[in-house]
Amino acid sequence: MPRHAPLPRAARTLTSFIALATAALLVLVALAPAPAFAGTPTDRLAAGTTLAAGRTLTSTSGTYRLTVGADGDVTVRRGSGPVLWHTGTTGSPGARLVQQASGALEVRSKAGALLWSTGVRSAGARSIIKPDGRVYTISKAGATVWKSTTDGPALRRGAAADRMPSGGLLLAGEHVAQGDVRLTMRADGDLVLTRDATVLWRTGTSRAGAYARVTAGGALEVVTGTTVLWSSGTRSAGARLVVKDHGRVYVISTAGASVWSSPAAPTVRVPAVVTMPLPEPLPVVGGPGAGATLDGSTGTERVYRTVLQDAPQYADPSSDAARAARAARSQGRTADAALLEKAASGGAARWLGTADGTTSVRAYTAAATAAGRTPVLVPYAIPYRDCGSYSAGGFATAAEYRAWVDEVAAGLRGSAAVVVVEPDALLQLERCGDRAERLALLRYSVDAYAAAGAEVYLDAATSNSFGWSADQLEDMALRLRAAGVDRAAGFALNTSNFQPTAHEVAYGTYLSALLGGPAFVVDTSRNGLGPQVGPDGTVWCNPEGRALGARPSATGTGPHVADLWVKTPGRSDGTCGGGPAAGTFWEPYLLGLAARAAW
Repeated sequence: MPRHAPLPRAARTLTSFIALATAALLVLVALAPAPAFAGTPTDRLAAGTTLAAGRTLTSTSGTYRLTVGADGDVTVRRGSGPVLWHTGTTGSPGARLVQQASGALEVRSKAGALLWSTGVRSAGARSIIKPDGRVYTISKAGATVWKSTTDGPALRRGAAADRMPSGGLLLAGEHVAQGDVRLTMRADGDLVLTRDATVLWRTGTSRAGAYARVTAGGALEVVTGTTVLWSSGTRSAGARLVVKDHGRVYVISTAGASVWSSPAAPTVRVPAVVTMPLPEPLPVVGGPGAGATLDGSTGTERVYRTVLQDAPQYADPSSDAARAARAARSQGRTADAALLEKAASGGAARWLGTADGTTSVRAYTAAATAAGRTPVLVPYAIPYRDCGSYSAGGFATAAEYRAWVDEVAAGLRGSAAVVVVEPDALLQLERCGDRAERLALLRYSVDAYAAAGAEVYLDAATSNSFGWSADQLEDMALRLRAAGVDRAAGFALNTSNFQPTAHEVAYGTYLSALLGGPAFVVDTSRNGLGPQVGPDGTVWCNPEGRALGARPSATGTGPHVADLWVKTPGRSDGTCGGGPAAGTFWEPYLLGLAARAAW
């Protein structure tokens, strides 16, 4: 056959048929919807594509994997390690991950219901898992419009926000809640149930990066790696966790029965002294206290005076809070700076330790006097201080302590200072050191500071720390008397503590009546929201969720003469509650105190 001879008719017909079929197939392919993701997994989802259950995206480094789990949760892991991020959509078998053409990355149920969404609107955007382990949604122009540092479960749709299904996870920073009751997996590894800022229950675990889970077997656990830090110990296959608005969290079986719950929410105890009638004063040896005078018209009515009526408590411009505020301003952290300035403005007492002497005390009191303010100082160096606990220290011998008291007193002369003497020394009178020696040292301190012209208050613990029965109140009154309260202005309450002012005033008024009427001051530095209450009582060491209390001021007539900031707000109580060593400035804690203050 010649090379260019025409094809036979049958051949021409077959060729035309093949051409038409090919054209039709191309049209069908062009009109068909985007296919489900198939083939070797890559690192991205293009606009309009889907990642089905069981499928995976892998970062170009090969390190991180994004997987649509069989249970419906979309997770990111480093290799086969623990979940680093997830959508929180457990409990929806067959769910898929969809990159909508509109730009939103979504988890859709098997039936098509929306379970989770980034909510992004950026037509044609794609989503990529990058070598840093994060998922990014990238616009057509190449800009990042979303990334997976956003809290996944907070973006859930159509799923109850008050529960975790069987197999569910809570990663660090995530929570489930009903109303104002919230179960949070904290970054420090503690699983905490709160109402507003009040802790109702916690696991007490501490391991950064830990997470909570409801196992398929029905246990609520806090886990790090392969180690279970805490477990409810329950066995009920398929059980779920539910948070209730009355302040408890439950593990509920598939039949609807509770198989475990957190304890009933603890409450703040109200001192019995609030409703007790005022007592007759205990017998007094000698004249009235040095801190009060008698009304000349009646000879019996006490008139209360305090130097704080004329000059408010000193706010040192070189305090921790003031310096931190200036640093925050210079760094452009304006919101933090405002909170730190708020804390610094209230002032704080100057605590004195073994390194202080006449020169440092005189310099501090002179600065306060020059500012037209009252210096408030807290000598805190008695032997066996804090019974060797977080604030252990002080002088080794009584002789060293007396010599130091003399130095402090020399620095006080001419300053009209307020002095709060040795916090917890009377509370711990029977617990550490020699009782008689400690009482003698306290009397020596009172006499030395009063002789230097100071307004002296002996620390008398709090309404919550010693006891509220008539016998216990009388015991504290007798301790105060033995320590020299009748030669002082009076006593101080709530030092470094969190008890409500109303409770302290009731407690102090009763003690004052027992002692014949000395004045008292209340530390309000951190009692703005009262104490944090846990299963074992109030938490005294770096409790979370607290607030600055009322600003320092004279309070008018009556034995409650003033509110002071005795504790330095922002200084740690000790290595507890995530805090640094006792006395160390802890800026994040101070920011929380200031942010929650009512003023």
